[in-house]
Amino acid sequence: MAKKHNNNPDEIDLTPFAFTAAGDPKTPGVPGCGGCHPGGGGLEFDRDGQRYDQRLKADPALAQSLDGDYYQSKWDKTGVVEADCFICHLPGYNFKERNIQLQSLNFKWATVAASGIGLVSGLVKAGQLPKVLYNKRLFNEDGKVVLDLAYPPPAENCVFCHGMSDMKKRGFSWNDRINPDIHNLQGLNCAHCHPAIEDKKLKITKEMHNFAKGQEFVSTVADDLDNTIKTCKECHEQGYMGATRPRHLSIRPNHLDKMACEVCHIPALHRAAFEGFDVTTGQMVNYPKLGAKKIGAEFTWGPAFQRDEHGKLWPVNRFNSVFFTNQDKDGINYPLFARELKKGYDKAKAQLKPKNPMKPEVHTPAQIKIMLATFAETLKGNQRFRQIKPYYHKGGKMYFLNGQREVVSAPDATWAGHIEGFNINHNVAPVSLALGANGCGDCHADKAHMFKGQIVTDMFGPAGKPVTVSAGRLFGCQPWAFTLNQIHQLYLTPYVSGLILLLVFVLVLHYTGQGPKVADFYAAPGEIQRFSLAERWTHLFRLTTFLILTFTGYIFFYNNVSMLRMFFSSQNSAVIIHWLAGLIFVAASIVSLCLWYKDAKFVAYDQEWLKKRGGYIGGQEVEVPAGRLNAGQKIFFWLTLVLSLIMGVTGILLIFKNSLPLTLNCFLSTVHGFVAIIFVAAVIAHAYLGTIANPGTWSAMVDGKVSRLWAKKHHSEWYKEYIAGKDQEESDSGSE
Repeated sequence: MAKKHNNNPDEIDLTPFAFTAAGDPKTPGVPGCGGCHPGGGGLEFDRDGQRYDQRLKADPALAQSLDGDYYQSKWDKTGVVEADCFICHLPGYNFKERNIQLQSLNFKWATVAASGIGLVSGLVKAGQLPKVLYNKRLFNEDGKVVLDLAYPPPAENCVFCHGMSDMKKRGFSWNDRINPDIHNLQGLNCAHCHPAIEDKKLKITKEMHNFAKGQEFVSTVADDLDNTIKTCKECHEQGYMGATRPRHLSIRPNHLDKMACEVCHIPALHRAAFEGFDVTTGQMVNYPKLGAKKIGAEFTWGPAFQRDEHGKLWPVNRFNSVFFTNQDKDGINYPLFARELKKGYDKAKAQLKPKNPMKPEVHTPAQIKIMLATFAETLKGNQRFRQIKPYYHKGGKMYFLNGQREVVSAPDATWAGHIEGFNINHNVAPVSLALGANGCGDCHADKAHMFKGQIVTDMFGPAGKPVTVSAGRLFGCQPWAFTLNQIHQLYLTPYVSGLILLLVFVLVLHYTGQGPKVADFYAAPGEIQRFSLAERWTHLFRLTTFLILTFTGYIFFYNNVSMLRMFFSSQNSAVIIHWLAGLIFVAASIVSLCLWYKDAKFVAYDQEWLKKRGGYIGGQEVEVPAGRLNAGQKIFFWLTLVLSLIMGVTGILLIFKNSLPLTLNCFLSTVHGFVAIIFVAAVIAHAYLGTIANPGTWSAMVDGKVSRLWAKKHHSEWYKEYIAGKDQEESDSGSE
């Protein structure tokens, strides 16, 4: 908007007068800037608080002054636009007629014509004085008008303005069978969610017409009202207006913490929004979604995703802006006015030779150089700049001419090049169509839009074609991490159960083929202390917590809602139990290392045990040397310690996953899941070998004792050391 005080005409761009009347003459009835503003405020009063029409009548010279409120205006003839209550509260309001009146400069007659109170003839724009023929059927005998007003405003009136602008920005539509909204289908209208609010802290009352609003990444209008609207969570947890109360048992708790409800519940829009805009010609040219015929056409597209200041993910429609600025001596880049853009483009058009003059699509270095060089020439003498240095902003970069008149680029770190997205909050899909309704694959499958959807980041790349990037990369997930995660989603999850069953089948074959290591002395009374109480308790803690981890981990791995509901009050409670069991398991693993690391050291006779495969394969029992732990147990011990270390580190980090980068989380969760599978398989094999394959082994972990014959057969070298120790004790006792 034009400043109030200016030093020369070059500083003045869009005045309040031009703002009010703005609109394309080729499309009468389509709102310009003033069309969607209900009047009052800047459409009625200047920045000194006086009515435009009254002040200009008293001082006509203001129209020739450099006062930004009055420069080249005709307020004294057009009148002002007072607050129009009917635009919201009158069903059947003729919004198109209002816009025609504003574009015709019939400012003060716009409300009368659009409300149907009277028929307006004559155009101020044509130098005429409009006349009104009132509809007397709407008046009582006392001269008071009688209209059927609606409170709260009907949704149809809201979409007079928001329907068109939000279609461009977000693909929003209302009462649309192609692009439905579940709240619309349930009979709600705009005012149910956006009521006038009263807030003592903000000193807001209903009479002030402040509507509850959410949060917008792009807009900075009425920031003091941000997040005053009831959130999805508040409505659906409290059952507000009969809202359902979903439990989200199949959704990971961190998903609910890190993603807005709209991420899952607005998986796609079905009306084309804009992909971006280009003002090279001096007119704003909006480009529809890539592949759509036009903005508003039937077209299905998925949103991009963007994080707010708290790291929460929201669905947005990113807009790619293409425009020019001039960097003044103060180092600030000032966007060029429409008239400055038009002047430069008209001069450069002959050199550019665009296929479509209204859509030049400047993208090659040669084309960019032509435009920048032309603006450097046409901006000479422009009194609003002390330095002429034009810049071209596109695709997150800014281009300029260096000292050698060559085009160079740099990341656009200025405010103008910061690419944002318009929040998408409407056209909420039914639950059956929400992401996650068909399982994790809705987001994590190889071709799912959540990570692999292509988002345009530059409408005109160097080759003249749009440049795209994966949706996941935009919100922090590197492609390699997602590919790694696909191993979990596409291979581990579907086939793990089958592989575990195959392992159990192999163990059954081994048992039926070779049988247990039979000995008629395995049930003999315990005579030798094999494991201390500390060792047995440590093993018990590891075993118990491992079983808990396996059980809860299975629920998480397969997202088994039935088992979750059967055994836990909520997924959060299952997660907390998993965390606690994991921490205890890690602690017990550290204790076991302290207790057994000496016994787990490999020695020379372990090689013979390995060569003979422990006597487990071959169908015949063979004598194999073994210490307190045989070579197989040593391998299992060190393997489980390594696996415990990996599981512990990744698991503890995942406790704090909400504070970690998404790429790291994908890596950690994949490693955690893969190692868990190996761990479970190893424990199943260990359990088999320590129970039915070797009778007597498990009982030693219960009472800590074994018979002499069992020790001699299974752990011959340890038994020899035990006997030697006993003989030494007896010798020492005898010598005393």
